[in-house]
Amino acid sequence: MEGAEESEHFQSLRDSLDISAYLVIGPENTKGRDVAAIVGDALLGGITCVQLRAKHSDASQIVALARQIADVISRAGKSDSVAFVIDDRVDVVWQCRCMGIKVDGVHVGQTDMDVRYCRRLLGPNAVIGLSAATDRLVDLVNELPSGIIDYVGAGPVHPSASKPDCGVDADGQMHVLAVQGIARLAEISRYPVVAGGGVTVADIPALAQTKAAGWFVISAIAGADDPRLAAEKLVRAWDSARRR
Repeated sequence: MEGAEESEHFQSLRDSLDISAYLVIGPENTKGRDVAAIVGDALLGGITCVQLRAKHSDASQIVALARQIADVISRAGKSDSVAFVIDDRVDVVWQCRCMGIKVDGVHVGQTDMDVRYCRRLLGPNAVIGLSAATDRLVDLVNELPSGIIDYVGAGPVHPSASKPDCGVDADGQMHVLAVQGIARLAEISRYPVVAGGGVTVADIPALAQTKAAGWFVISAIAGADDPRLAAEKLVRAWDSARRR
């Protein structure tokens, strides 16, 4: 398949994927500041995975942002260690990879393209994450054939202004998982779980005591006055709690 063939020169991060410190970022979250610059600050603070989530941007704008972020990751010397994925837009990921922009994969939700087709389109080297916020959804994810996805995104831990639709079910009600819910999902999931949704430094010690593989944040870093310091505090709290 062309997309897979064109991206064979990218080193796959699937076997070394680190989702312990996961930044989700887009133009909507940076208070008007440059997205790539904040990613650079977050990398200095220890972020291990980056997701571009640009809900109100068209394909060409997302490609341009992706190129800037990939360049920042490369200049930091972390292209072979920090995975860079794009939210939802499998088409844009495929285009970027064909253009030689090092986008490692995609993160999709339950109502986006089926992950089995994401894998067919993007090939065996791509990282694919899937959201699953309930026991039932995790059970369904567990039934996927091996090799389709690489991790599960679970949340919200708290109501989140950055992702107001996260945790809203078919009846229109908001259901938050809290740390106890994350612990349960991480326990039953076949795949590593990264947890987020309103997460702050205060949540990290409790999350670190679950089987979750890591945390994800948006505003806690992208909206912080000092993104590097914010990232450092989150990473330090996680590492310290995990050592205990």
